[in-house]
Amino acid sequence: MINLIKIAPTNEYKLRLYFLDETYGTMDFSYLLDAKTVLTIPLEEFDYFQSCFIDFGALCWKNGLELSAESLYRKLKEKNELHCDREVA
Repeated sequence: MINLIKIAPTNEYKLRLYFLDETYGTMDFSYLLDAKTVLTIPLEEFDYFQSCFIDFGALCWKNGLELSAESLYRKLKEKNELHCDREVA
């Protein structure tokens, strides 16, 4: 099972995501802003975007928006942006 264990905001709407299997990658979440849904509009406020947290291994925000670790992992892997660093975890 893939779980997030750590989140580190970088710049703009990017987060570095660390997974339980000692992999990590930086993902650009600006695509969420384009969705303009009830759950994504609050992310336009940068401080709110950066207030994300991990709940049961998923990336979450206070308004109920939740992105599974598996889907984030898969997207990073497909873009060849998933890295392994045994010293990170």
